Amino acid sequence: MFTDEAALEERLSTPPTALVRDLARLDGDLLVLGAGGKMGPGLCRLARRALDAADRTDLTVHAVSRWSDPAAAQQLEDAGVRTVPFDLMDPAADLKELPDAENVVFMVGAKFGSADAPSHAWAVNAAMPDRVARRWPDARIAAFSTGNVYPQVPVSSGGCTEADPVGPVGEYAMSCLGRERMFGHAALTRGTRVANIRLNYAVDLRYGVLADIA
Repeated sequence: MFTDEAALEERLSTPPTALVRDLARLDGDLLVLGAGGKMGPGLCRLARRALDAADRTDLTVHAVSRWSDPAAAQQLEDAGVRTVPFDLMDPAADLKELPDAENVVFMVGAKFGSADAPSHAWAVNAAMPDRVARRWPDARIAAFSTGNVYPQVPVSSGGCTEADPVGPVGEYAMSCLGRERMFGHAALTRGTRVANIRLNYAVDLRYGVLADIA
């Protein structure tokens, strides 16, 4: 039972033993791009606590976002995460100003409102990954994607699996497949180590499936 959001965040950011063991072997800093979204702060806090538990205080967790909410940034700073104010969509922004890192988590994405601004969705979801992959060609990159890259199937089918061919429907889904293709291109042409993680609808007490049912 969680009595408030602080208790929920405490539980979500408590690292399991397996994560502590994995991050104990981490080679280099962790850079989270798009860290100001729904999942970003919790992920950064979890990573920092896991590294501390593994006695890897030599490594830094960099959280990159516009940080329009100073309070959110300060909470992460208090937790030992280094926040980096940066607008990735600023045409004058130079990604070389961001820290070097051996491990990159790409959480940037244009989601809601994509139908009304398809060009923006493509700029964020497909063009930006190319810039990011070129900036950190030697990093390990974990890129958040979506299950929307799969085709629509009957509910009775049980849903798509990774063995099924992609079949995005609509501008948002197509732009997200573009993101995967750009990171895949970096892997094939420059040897960048990339994992595309296809997420489906969120399960969280504050948003997603559980909140909608409530």
